[in-house]
Amino acid sequence: MKLPWFIRIICYPILAFLLLQACGSGLSHEEEVELWHQDRVERLSAERGWLKLAGLFWLEDGTHTFGTADTNDIILPENSILPEAGSLTINGSMITLSPAEDGLFSINGEALTGSLTFPVENALEPEHGRLAFTFIERGGEIALRLYDEQSYVYTGFTGIERFPVNAAFKTEAKLIPHEQASSLPILNVLGQVTDTDSPGILTFELGGEPLSLWALGEADDEQLFLIVADHTNREETFGGGRFLYVPNPGPNGTVLLDFNKLYNPPCAFSDYTTCPLPPPENRLPVRIEAGEKRYHQYF
Repeated sequence: MKLPWFIRIICYPILAFLLLQACGSGLSHEEEVELWHQDRVERLSAERGWLKLAGLFWLEDGTHTFGTADTNDIILPENSILPEAGSLTINGSMITLSPAEDGLFSINGEALTGSLTFPVENALEPEHGRLAFTFIERGGEIALRLYDEQSYVYTGFTGIERFPVNAAFKTEAKLIPHEQASSLPILNVLGQVTDTDSPGILTFELGGEPLSLWALGEADDEQLFLIVADHTNREETFGGGRFLYVPNPGPNGTVLLDFNKLYNPPCAFSDYTTCPLPPPENRLPVRIEAGEKRYHQYF
């Protein structure tokens, strides 16, 4: 079964490799977490990092014009492209890009001539100067994601405040498999619900208190995804919860949960994301004073 969209796009396979290398290099716990955080910031700032996301435009069937002029259906940042730069036509799951001029966009480094039609599930990424288009599908609806190298979120980024690394928030958990195939309805910030596979429940203790989290993913995945809420979300950390990946220990296996690596979802940085929210089962009745704090933008 294909993984849910939010697990596919948030997963960091290279990061997992880096952390495995770090664990074998004799680094202290604090040094390992710092390495993880450095890689995390680099990914946020990458070419398609969340800090460069500058727009989300939902596209119904039909033709939608785009450019910097305010007469367009999709208004792009000032001085980023032509005032009337072209159109996008949606026909079911198919997208047609029709630029106003040949060579206005490039795809994989090659100039685009004429119009181009492609399916949303295999969407291309047209680029023009500082801009890039990507396309997503959520609940049967198609949207254009705009990336901008001059996004104010990116240019104004000064780092993410974190709690001090605390070994008390690193604990062993056991994966208790579900008796039968199970899924959990996951609500996102748009109000859409995705039934998401869960191989089991991670049980653990913090400060002597027994707790549990539903793990998301498939039984044979290398990593499991956790969407976690706790009482720090009220003030110190992001109100929509935080994310964590852990190695998959397999049924009744054990794994270390390091809550010092709890990180903010993309919607903590951008209004143009479609983040999943913590399910009721993963709202912990404790304060986890570890990991990333609430991000504040200063512009």
